[in-house]
Amino acid sequence: MDSHQPSAPSWENRTQEPYYMADSIKSIPVCMEACLDADLLGTIRNGMEKVQPSSIFLIGCGTSYNACASIAYSCRKVLEIPAEAYDALDFELDTPFGVDSQALVISISHTGQTLATCLASEKAKSLGAFTVGISSNPISRLIKNANFGLADPYPHETRPRGKIRSYFSSTILGLLAAIMTSRSDTTRDEFVLQIKKVAQSIRQNLGQWEKAGRSIAAQWANVTTHYMVAGFGAQKPNADEIGLKLIEVLGEGATNYSLEEFTHGPGASFRKELGIILFQTDPRSLVRCLEIARGVAASEAQLVVITNAASAAWPERANVIALPFIERADLFGVFPAAAAAQNLLYFLAIDKGLNPDLNCLNIHPELAGVSAIFFPPGTH
Repeated sequence: MDSHQPSAPSWENRTQEPYYMADSIKSIPVCMEACLDADLLGTIRNGMEKVQPSSIFLIGCGTSYNACASIAYSCRKVLEIPAEAYDALDFELDTPFGVDSQALVISISHTGQTLATCLASEKAKSLGAFTVGISSNPISRLIKNANFGLADPYPHETRPRGKIRSYFSSTILGLLAAIMTSRSDTTRDEFVLQIKKVAQSIRQNLGQWEKAGRSIAAQWANVTTHYMVAGFGAQKPNADEIGLKLIEVLGEGATNYSLEEFTHGPGASFRKELGIILFQTDPRSLVRCLEIARGVAASEAQLVVITNAASAAWPERANVIALPFIERADLFGVFPAAAAAQNLLYFLAIDKGLNPDLNCLNIHPELAGVSAIFFPPGTH
C-alpha cells in the first residue's frame, strides 16, 4: 500500500459557480487515471496475485455500497465467479453463507471509519476470508485491519458531502483488486486498457454533458419535485447512486428501480412534477427501454434517457443525453453514464437555487442533528 496521500484541504463554502461539485466532476478523468498509475497497479497486483477466491463479497453503505454493486456485476461477468454486494450492517448481523478461506471480501468506506463497514470487514477476516479495505484515508481503521489496504490516490473529497468523484475511484480500485486475482494476463491487461480509454472518452465528452445538463435543468427546475431512476445490469447501481444523490443534494424524494421493476406499479404516479431518468448502455435491454420510454412519454412526467444509442427511436418528448461508443458498454458504460448524470444533477441544484455542496444544510440546519445521532464521532 502506498502511504502517500494528499491531506484533506480546509474547505470554505463557495457561494457561486463553480461549486466544489463542479471541480469533482471535472476531475473524474484524472482521478480514474490516477487509479491506473503503474506503481499503484504493481502494488495491487503484488497484493492480490496469490488470492484465488471461489466467491467475492463486497461491503459498503450509501455511495460505497453502490460502488460495491457495480463491482459485483462486473466481477460476475469478467471473472465468472459468484460476486454479491451487501449492506455493511446486513453483512455483520446476518453474515451470508460462504464467507470462509475461499472468499474474497472487499469493503469500501470513504473515510475508512464507518463503523458498520469496519465491523463487517473484521468479521469476514475472523472467518478466514481475505479482506481488502478501500478508503481515502491510508491510516483508517478499515485499511489498517484488512489483509490488504488500498488508499484512493486522489485528494480526499469532503465537498460536496455526497460523494461524486470518489464513486469512480472506489469502483475502479475495487474492480482492480478483484481483477488482479485472475490467472489471465490478458484479462488483467485488457481491463486496465479499457478503463484508460473510458477515462479519455469522459474527458472528451464532459463539455457536451455540461451543455445538456444546463439545458435540461432549466426545463426541470421549476417543475420536478420528486424522481424515479432506472437501469438494467451495470446501470442499476448507477440508478441507485444517482437516486441517492438526488435525495442528498436536492433534498427531494427519489426512488430507484431495475428496468423491468419500473414497469410494475410506478406508472400510477406519473405526473408532470415527476422527473424520470433512464440509463441504457446494454444492447440486450434497448428494446425494452424504448418501450418504457414510450410509456413514460404517454404521460405528463418529465423524461431523460442517458444512452449510447442516441439515434434509436426515442420518443420526441424524451431528453436524450448521448454517450460515446465504448467497447463492452454493458460493463464500462457505467462510468460515462454516471458522469453525464452528475452534470444534470449539478445544474438542477443550481437552477433550484441550491448550493450543491451543502446537501441543504444551509436551508435546514437541523439536519446536522440527524447526522450527529446516526453517526457519533469517529463512526462515519
